[in-house]
Amino acid sequence: MPNFSLTVADALTLYLWTGTRGGEIVSMESTEIADEADGLWWTIPKQKTKGLHNERATDLRVPLIGRAEVVVRRRLEQAKGAFLFPSSRGTSMNQTVIQHGVYYHQPYCKIAPTHDRPRLTITHWSAHDLRRTTRTLLATLGCPNEVAEAVLGHVQPGIIGIYNRHTYDRERRDWLTQLSCRLEEVAATYPT
Repeated sequence: MPNFSLTVADALTLYLWTGTRGGEIVSMESTEIADEADGLWWTIPKQKTKGLHNERATDLRVPLIGRAEVVVRRRLEQAKGAFLFPSSRGTSMNQTVIQHGVYYHQPYCKIAPTHDRPRLTITHWSAHDLRRTTRTLLATLGCPNEVAEAVLGHVQPGIIGIYNRHTYDRERRDWLTQLSCRLEEVAATYPT
């Protein structure tokens, strides 16, 4: 993370700690964040999710735990408008800013070849791959499939999706807490 701008590092942190999509992250608004009895929550309106046109999709509730909570609280304090990742026009940032921020540090990037910048040692990945990493880590921790899919905001398919209306809020918080602990273990093995 020290190779990236604070904005890119914050977005990448949220990808890993929440499993949310880049478009959801960069369009985060202060009105979507709430301190609740069990901690900080981010409620992404259905209109901002990929499930926008799925009649069974609902708002996506994301517990903010560990570094995700730190990032969001800091960005809330510094926000000058509604958006936590604002563009220079005052609207939400485009998620390509995050994608380009990662690509710019890849060793094969030819953009601005004379710019001196750190290059990544782990190559050929995109910010969206961190969502896959989150899902894989949840599986390795033993997270039940339906909970892990709920964390990612996937609507359950078929008859299960029609009949199972459980929101999995408690389970999301439990498993993202375990994920946060695991990510901190991994982070502790790498010098900053």
